[in-house]
Amino acid sequence: MIVFLVVFVALIFIYIRNVYLKEFIEVTIIYKSLCKLLNSRDLLLLKILPDIKKKKQKERILLLIDERNKKSKISYDDAIFADVELHNELKAFYNDVDKMKKNELQMEIFKKIISFENQIKNVRKKYSVAVEKYNMSLTIHPKFCVKFLHMKPLEIYGNVTKK
Repeated sequence: MIVFLVVFVALIFIYIRNVYLKEFIEVTIIYKSLCKLLNSRDLLLLKILPDIKKKKQKERILLLIDERNKKSKISYDDAIFADVELHNELKAFYNDVDKMKKNELQMEIFKKIISFENQIKNVRKKYSVAVEKYNMSLTIHPKFCVKFLHMKPLEIYGNVTKK
């Protein structure tokens, strides 16, 4: 009887964990594809940054890129906040780049950056949807998830607040 009870509890534990892990794995896959896009975009930014005259703006962007890369190793939420901060800084930067006279190479790089930005925007939306599903799945058994699986809700891009 005790063996049956232990097996039954183990099966329930495995079932619930797999349900939550499925959602978390989806979030992880989308997050990794987002990181690849961001890194590719950042490499292009590094090619065009030397042509920008505003030294403080260049330094700030480089600092925010570095900060986001460091925070991406800590947690998804920290990385998302850093990414949002960088994204806000890049809006002004793109306006400046758009106004400057560009040679053909700079124009090509800028077009690629804009293409990456559009892809990043779409992946951010997918990430937010996946996180919403994951967070909703945690509400079914919140005490179990927090205590036994050590899972916690994640931030959605649209809801990021400074910690």
